[in-house]
Amino acid sequence: MEIKKAVYLITDFGAIPDRDEVQTATIQKCIDRCRDAGGGEVIIPAGTFLVGSLRLYSDITLRLQAGAVLLGSRDLIDYYDFQVPSTIGYLQDPYYKKLWNLPDYYFYGIITAFEAENIKIIGEPGSAINGQDTFDENGEQKFRGPMGILLSKINNLHLEGYCFENSANWSHTLDGCNEVVIRNVTIRAGHDGFNLHHSKAISISDCHLECGDDCFAGYDIKNLLVKNCYLNTSCNGMRIGGTGLLFKQCVFHGPGKYPHLSEGTHYTHAIFKYYSIESDVIHEDAGDIKFSDCMIQDADKFLAYEFGNKDLIQNNRPLRDLSFENVSISGIRQTSIFKGSGERVTLFLKNVQLAFDPEIPFLRIDESVRLDLQQVTFLQPTVIEMGNGKTLQFEGTVTVKLDSRP
Repeated sequence: MEIKKAVYLITDFGAIPDRDEVQTATIQKCIDRCRDAGGGEVIIPAGTFLVGSLRLYSDITLRLQAGAVLLGSRDLIDYYDFQVPSTIGYLQDPYYKKLWNLPDYYFYGIITAFEAENIKIIGEPGSAINGQDTFDENGEQKFRGPMGILLSKINNLHLEGYCFENSANWSHTLDGCNEVVIRNVTIRAGHDGFNLHHSKAISISDCHLECGDDCFAGYDIKNLLVKNCYLNTSCNGMRIGGTGLLFKQCVFHGPGKYPHLSEGTHYTHAIFKYYSIESDVIHEDAGDIKFSDCMIQDADKFLAYEFGNKDLIQNNRPLRDLSFENVSISGIRQTSIFKGSGERVTLFLKNVQLAFDPEIPFLRIDESVRLDLQQVTFLQPTVIEMGNGKTLQFEGTVTVKLDSRP
């Protein structure tokens, strides 16, 4: 028999909707009472509530009712980093701190939780969280403000139903989390959609992402399923690395509806860009990364992998295999680079339909790459440049295994 959890309404603790006053203290008082009672459900009713940093704890569900809006304050004094260390190693690396202008308080956000379990954030239809693009002149790139939802080392996490808009930095930061379910979440504008560094056992389904930056990002990810999601971006469909990553029945569609805030552009940079930063612990080589039953349309590049390239942040552990099956690809404008730089990697395409400009090479690989094509249909004459100096042209439906080692 399921035990009914206690319910706490924030207005019972002094929160007043639709006031131009910060409501953080009263809402946090409600959350703390729920925590002290052993957990339960905290209710955000209809109306707009201006907030800074809120902290959730174990066994708490934050429920946004229909019409509820959490509006991030534009005053940085309303935010706090709670001084809890992140699992993301590069935050302490002097090189990257200087390169990206990362402040010591970088990990601060609107809704936060640290080292906890059994947390849910549930939004009913019409509920939203809005980061308001809060500006921080001392933040990342000297303009990015707080994270949106910031959850570190959480076991058993469930996110569902709300819309996150105008994140001042990453919309969702899930670092070191385990057993994660995300369903029916919408992201509009702002920066990255889902950052998943060091997280594992993740299921993300039926989400709609229209991001100014990467839709998915993170490395050292393990066992990720992304299913039936729409991904639109003015940066990369993903900048990612890990093992056991499957993107299934997804649509990747450029250009981005909302701008890349640091560049003011809308074009999609790449569908897949590898991520393996040198200044963090990555436990194993990346591999078993698959795209199945997907549609890919309109991007500058299909792939971006050049192992060892520090500028591309691909200089920790290498990628071993990447596959696409039952995928259609069109509207790619530039040559993709896929190079192992001495580390063996397999690129596998099966039942793929490709339309590409015959005037330039579609793909440039090096001698580390094994290219396995099974029933790949080239709708136009398509050139692939091999690492041994050969240039091969394909047209029609092709099955071939290519190894450019001497």
